[in-house]
Amino acid sequence: METRGTFAPETRAEALERYEEVGPVAQVVVREATKAMSFDADEYDERVTPEVIRTARDATFAELLAVHVGDRDEFDAWLADSEFDDAAVTQIGSDNVDNVVWHPIPFADAVIAATYQEEPDAAASTLRRNAFGRVYREEFYESGR
Repeated sequence: METRGTFAPETRAEALERYEEVGPVAQVVVREATKAMSFDADEYDERVTPEVIRTARDATFAELLAVHVGDRDEFDAWLADSEFDDAAVTQIGSDNVDNVVWHPIPFADAVIAATYQEEPDAAASTLRRNAFGRVYREEFYESGR
């Protein structure tokens, strides 16, 4: 089993704190990307809406999430040794492939997992977007952030 990514929040407060921290980063990334696309001030003001910044923030946060990468046996062993049960797992993908990426979210009593055959990076990115969409988005937007 290998772990990729930098952030594995144990609590909702930790997740919210990191989400707040990536806000300014997302704004800078959007600003620099629009400079590279030669947006002038008017075009920037017209096209870069709060939704654009929010989307950049969401994607930045999601891509920082730590995910475990392993084969099916490693995932099953991890799950058996974890605080989670089978009911906590939401799996994306087929049961008939050899490998799994997963992200536990203790404060939500959830594990989001995605199966893959040969593309762990693509599976990890898909998993991160799904974890954000299925759990974190609700936690953040529910809190008014």
